[in-house]
Amino acid sequence: MHEHILSSYTHSLDKLRGDVLAMASMARKNLASAMRGLLERDTDLCNAAIAADQDVNELEKSVDKLGMQILVKFQPTAHDLRAVMGTIRVANNLERIADQASSIAKRARILNNLPEYPEVKLIQPVYSLCDRNLDQSLQAFLNADPEAAAAARLLDKELDAAEKALDREIIAVMESQHVELEGYIHLIFIARFLERVGDHAKNICEDTIFIERAEDIRFSKDKRAEVAAAASGTEAP
Repeated sequence: MHEHILSSYTHSLDKLRGDVLAMASMARKNLASAMRGLLERDTDLCNAAIAADQDVNELEKSVDKLGMQILVKFQPTAHDLRAVMGTIRVANNLERIADQASSIAKRARILNNLPEYPEVKLIQPVYSLCDRNLDQSLQAFLNADPEAAAAARLLDKELDAAEKALDREIIAVMESQHVELEGYIHLIFIARFLERVGDHAKNICEDTIFIERAEDIRFSKDKRAEVAAAASGTEAP
């Protein structure tokens, strides 16, 4: 009986992890389709990314259901408990990444119906950083590697800086030229969606560290010190 329960438990954990890895593959594919739809002006790819978001949503519901069944039926403790809880949180971040991909695709679809904007190509480096961050975050989770997760988490600052730089560049174009603003506004939103994907990749790193080290490093930035530093004109430590 004990061996049967252990086998069933192991199978359930493997299924949970397998479903999350499938979600990761789908979310990355959706994001790639959305960005290709933008950069190649391919509305069919945009539509595919939007439609596929529902598949990710359904898989997240399955992960939530299975995760709760594992918690109730097997009552795991220590690392196993963190693995189930952390994996559910990873699934939630992947679902949000797919949402961002869908939002990008919707904006790209509108852009594809407007005259071509040469500034669209400026978003490629931001996407490259976003994709790198997501890849390294997922690899750290897959390999149960908290050190790699900690390193990948720090990459988010570079993506944030690239998104802000792109905002400034596009706003400068908008201010210096008498042009229709609609397309540029969509580009700014797309860059922000990519930055949010980076935030979710960072969250996945934090979930990996939580699972493997039992450390919850979410919200570790001292906001009070940051506010005090801003008020005094100094830089927060």
